[in-house]
Amino acid sequence: MTQNDKPAPLFLPVLFWCVGIALSRALVIPFIWQTIIALALFVLALFFKSGRIYLLLGICLLLGGMRWTVAQQPSALEEVFKTKSHIQQDSRFLVTNLISSKSNLYQIRLYEIAGIKNRENLLLYSDYKLNPGQQYSALLEIVPAETDAVLDMYPSLPRAYIRQNLKAEKMSKALFPIAIWRTKLLANLETKMGDEADFAKALLFSDISAKGKYRDELTRSGMIHLIVVSGLHIWFIYAICMIVLKAFFPPRLAELIFLILIIFYAALNYWAPPVLRSILMIGLMIIARWRNIPLGSSQLLALSMLIITAINPNQLFDIGLQLSFLCVGVILLGLPHIEWIKEKDIQASNIRNKVNNFFDLLLMNLVVGLAVMPLTLYYFGTASLNGIIGNILGIPLSGVILILSFLILVIPAVNLLSASLINSYRFLLYIFNYWTELVASIPFYLQNYWITSLQLAGCILLIIGGLSMLRKLRISWQKLIICLIGIVLIIVPQFLHPADKGIYLFNCGTGDCILISLNDGQSIMIDTGPYYRVSEKSWASQKLIPWLNRKNIKEIDWLLLTHLDSDHSGGFPDIVNSLPIKNIAVSDETISDQRWKEWENYGLLDKINIHCIEDTISYRIGEASLKFLHPAKYFFPATSNSSSLVVRMDYQGKRYLFTGDADINAEFYMLEHYPEELKADYLKAGHHGSKSSSSREFIRTVLPEEVWISVGRRNQWNFPHPEPMYNFQLYAESIRRTSEGTIYHSFTQKD
Repeated sequence: MTQNDKPAPLFLPVLFWCVGIALSRALVIPFIWQTIIALALFVLALFFKSGRIYLLLGICLLLGGMRWTVAQQPSALEEVFKTKSHIQQDSRFLVTNLISSKSNLYQIRLYEIAGIKNRENLLLYSDYKLNPGQQYSALLEIVPAETDAVLDMYPSLPRAYIRQNLKAEKMSKALFPIAIWRTKLLANLETKMGDEADFAKALLFSDISAKGKYRDELTRSGMIHLIVVSGLHIWFIYAICMIVLKAFFPPRLAELIFLILIIFYAALNYWAPPVLRSILMIGLMIIARWRNIPLGSSQLLALSMLIITAINPNQLFDIGLQLSFLCVGVILLGLPHIEWIKEKDIQASNIRNKVNNFFDLLLMNLVVGLAVMPLTLYYFGTASLNGIIGNILGIPLSGVILILSFLILVIPAVNLLSASLINSYRFLLYIFNYWTELVASIPFYLQNYWITSLQLAGCILLIIGGLSMLRKLRISWQKLIICLIGIVLIIVPQFLHPADKGIYLFNCGTGDCILISLNDGQSIMIDTGPYYRVSEKSWASQKLIPWLNRKNIKEIDWLLLTHLDSDHSGGFPDIVNSLPIKNIAVSDETISDQRWKEWENYGLLDKINIHCIEDTISYRIGEASLKFLHPAKYFFPATSNSSSLVVRMDYQGKRYLFTGDADINAEFYMLEHYPEELKADYLKAGHHGSKSSSSREFIRTVLPEEVWISVGRRNQWNFPHPEPMYNFQLYAESIRRTSEGTIYHSFTQKD
């Protein structure tokens, strides 16, 4: 009996345990009801022997749900945030990780706040350079995690800002201060290898700040998994360590030493799920061998998943853990044993075995690549089959580079051996980068194509059914039904209606992006959100485009760019490159802008109908009427805000006024020339609630029922300002801000 063929009685129970965690997360079932049902199933299992296996699997499902429910108890900070919008207190904290060196973004572990002990992880935005591994004290302002109910799939960490009194404290007296060790080891690599240390830092310690310059090319090449500390790397390390340790120690002592060292290494990687999965599988394998317990690969995989999710069920939704377990599961359980070249074809056994091994490697790369595609499309909107070719050379290259990185780390710098290792590292890194660029040019790559959760479920069923038939090389009607259900789930969302009909004012920080989804299926977008100069990414690429794809919005009928300030037009290139736009409406000021001319030169405006608004004009879009009120022909703007488009939409008996960043000068011009056109039921406040807009006369004339303010929480300009807020409170019945989450206004359906 081979390692893979050994029985795995835990596999199905653990699978149901994980399904229970996922269901409990989605359905929020009270703990007491889960407990009652589990006890009832247990009693039934005692008396009904024939259905006992199904009842026990049901209990496993409920136990997973109960574990999730228990783990979701609110933290101390979350309890405070139920009554307060922010906390500002003297705090002590440890900097555990550098997330972005460009924006000084760190992950920290809070030790104490207002004299009260606390152990919570936060994201820290700092104006100062901080040292990972160092403890600090400061007056921190802490705000809840910015999680948007419409746009975000998962919550993030609460955010902290240093307000004053930053002071470095004494280093930790702990026996193994992980953050300090990690910082020193990363600095060691940087000292020895300079700028080329980034690859080694990412490879050995999954250093987030070091991955950036390699991420895009490796993603396109389908080899992004090679620049993180993956399970594959742990097996490399295991093989090397055992060769070295067994040369000096008896086998059992060598394995014990390895387990101690690898646990420390896992801590240095902050217990990353792929690392933890591999260590658990290796550790369980070693212990089972010591105890003469027969454990197959699938049993080891199931036990590892059970341990990880029992300790922290949130890990089940970590993309790293999902990809790690999926890849290993496919390799262990989904690959068939095929004799590609038979003895009658090639007599020489060495050559025949090598050819068969090569075809096995290609098949493994293909099957794993196809299996991970649904996850990468769901989370990142990207998928690459280039890794089928790329991994052939990429895996052995990264393995050797990993070994060299480790040796460079532990061997003193000033000697001939160290210099030789560094030169070898640089040479192999050059080859790896060249190979990556070559493979990335292969066209088997998808970008900006997100799938829905329903489609993801369909893909999973299709993978399960397809792999089970592939492994046995036999078709059965049960597996065909599973595959057909999967195909239906993949296809059905394509025929569902797009986003709910109404108006979305997206939570994009202090910027503007509005989507109007009309009842006849046409869509109007006003502005495209901000561009973040620090991260060099647009909000649209990170949030909006994935949401549009998941909502099955395939094109935009009208895009209105109010003006070209980056907080309004920052996402335009990404949106144009991601989905078709039929019409664009802009002012003549925009068309004369240099950035617009650059977009023309880049071909971004090809095949789009351009409507230049030079004076008041109306357009009919289905049952909606768009009336552009500003800029007018004889208005001469002093700033880009003055020339901002102002448009009123009349739809289903209601008026909606969108003012972009129009300032008081534009407002006074409209009040003087056509005040009767300004009356509206709903008003999108000008310039994010700045005092440069929303004069009292203007708001009194509009007289809106509801005011919408597009503004970021605790922004640097302190928007919205008190003056316009006072005017809104005088004349509007309600005020809503995007800082509290994306605003959704539903259209009343006609009879």
